[in-house]
Amino acid sequence: MTLRGFWLIEAIKTELEEHCPRTVSCANILTAATCDVIREVGVGYVPRGRESVTGLITLFESNGLNVRDLVVLSGAHTIGKATCAAVKLRLCSSKPETLDRKYGDFLRRKCRHTGDFAEYEWVELDGETPTVFDSSYFKNLEHKMGLLETDQKMLEDSRTRSFVQEMAREPEEFKHEFAMAMRRIGEMQVLTGDEGEVHHKSPAINKY
Repeated sequence: MTLRGFWLIEAIKTELEEHCPRTVSCANILTAATCDVIREVGVGYVPRGRESVTGLITLFESNGLNVRDLVVLSGAHTIGKATCAAVKLRLCSSKPETLDRKYGDFLRRKCRHTGDFAEYEWVELDGETPTVFDSSYFKNLEHKMGLLETDQKMLEDSRTRSFVQEMAREPEEFKHEFAMAMRRIGEMQVLTGDEGEVHHKSPAINKY
């Protein structure tokens, strides 16, 4: 994944520096921009699609997050795409009964001719409402339509199943929980006092 549009962040940063020098960081601007995007489409860490549920839980807990946070934040997959290279893991699952037959046929047709170009062919993470931030991601898991195998495993695992089912039933609760979880991520490892500095320019280290 990459960040684009630094020119816009830099323009905002320049204007803010004129009014309140060395006060608002680039991270603050990105956080505010993220909130705006979430509002526009309806509303860190992103699993790579190969981890076990146990591995993800361990990673989240090591960063002060819990199992519920894992499920809620995985709901970010309600928007975005994955490559056919990642989808192959799902299609070759050792548990084919966890993949809806029609959905599986669609994915095979979509990725059938990609060959060595599998990394450049994209599939929607949410096959139902791919451009709307909603709880369809969780409903898809209940219908065996999780694109990534890691996602589908959360419905199978007893530690995460109930949270998946809850988020599928309560779309507004999902949005609220997602916002709270994102806020907790934003508060992780924040430098204070003399521990860090506010960058004068987004992509560069300050020069003195």
